[in-house]
Amino acid sequence: MNQQTVSLLAILVNLALTVGKIILGLAFNLTALLAEGIHSGLDIISSAVAFAGIKSAQKPVDEKHPYGHYRAESLAGFVVVILLAGSAVWILYEGIIRFIRPGAAFLSIWAIILMAASAVINEIMARLKFFVGSKFSSPALIADGEHSRADVISSTGVLAGILLIKLWTGADALVAILVGLYILWEAWQLGREITDSLLDVADPEIETEIRKITKEQNIEISELKTRKMGPATLADLKIKLDPRLKIEEATSLTDKLQDSLLFGIKKLKSINISVESHEFQKGTLRTPFSGQLKYIRGFEPIELKKLGYRIIIPAGDGISSEFGAPNFLVIDQDKTGNILRKTKVKNKFYEESAGHGVKFAKAISADEVWAVHIGENAQNNLKAAGIKFKILSIEEINKLLS
Repeated sequence: MNQQTVSLLAILVNLALTVGKIILGLAFNLTALLAEGIHSGLDIISSAVAFAGIKSAQKPVDEKHPYGHYRAESLAGFVVVILLAGSAVWILYEGIIRFIRPGAAFLSIWAIILMAASAVINEIMARLKFFVGSKFSSPALIADGEHSRADVISSTGVLAGILLIKLWTGADALVAILVGLYILWEAWQLGREITDSLLDVADPEIETEIRKITKEQNIEISELKTRKMGPATLADLKIKLDPRLKIEEATSLTDKLQDSLLFGIKKLKSINISVESHEFQKGTLRTPFSGQLKYIRGFEPIELKKLGYRIIIPAGDGISSEFGAPNFLVIDQDKTGNILRKTKVKNKFYEESAGHGVKFAKAISADEVWAVHIGENAQNNLKAAGIKFKILSIEEINKLLS
């Protein structure tokens, strides 16, 4: 049984209880029973809102909602809380008015049977909603379960008030007031939880699990942020890797970490990892039906299968005098120096204001750079990345290539 089925069942159950309570409340002039009927009527709206929120949250990711529709469940849960509080205020009002101006009330065996049945049915529905809501991490269904649990308390209270009418006519009104106060307290507690979800409150439990998994993989976290969005938790983390790692090695480690986090933490729906040492981001969003959307930002590996030791040379029409060139000559050699492949590759990071030769060297997984000129900063970055370099004249480079 899923969330939608439970919500639809709740609507049908509340509809039957609402009709019975209102009819008997009017027939026997029982304020608490009539107020309970209005309360059950609000339950129908509450369950309908929960159903709509759950259904909306299950919509697939689209361009306008790249993180999905998970917050729809939190919004639905918030509406349920407002309805819960509204029903409490209504019951309090009716109880106070009846307490101040008591009227004749009648003890009815049918009212007793209805309220006893109502308490039992609502307890069953509350447990069902809690079970399914926890299983699917549905805040809207859990909120509706709290509403059903409040109905159990109120139904029991109303039943006690009806039974005590013969001893004290004010019992009916007093019970209504006590029930109203209890439901208002429930609305306050649940409202705080739902508000946390709507305000992107951090998820410390998930953060602890993320830190544990990254530690197991010997990866250092420099920054970690999480935020709740309905039943889902989204995470952004920055990690530090050895800058000497080739880009494909850094990418492989990042992919492994992402898969471990998403597989090991069921509530984690989206993970964005920034690799500071290699200046790129990788993200994965888990979508319904076990699908995943992956993306990468910054520079990504240039797909050119490595055949051996890789040397790159900045090139234009010939050998370029600038390291940050629009093209590079890529040479793969075997251990004896024989050329296995020599090809020209476009530098996709090239801009007129900045050639980004280091970025290209990392992305193409270069082992060595031959260039006429390499600036001091570029030399330091190449050293940090573990990439060798030689400063040669154009004639020297052409001689080595011949």
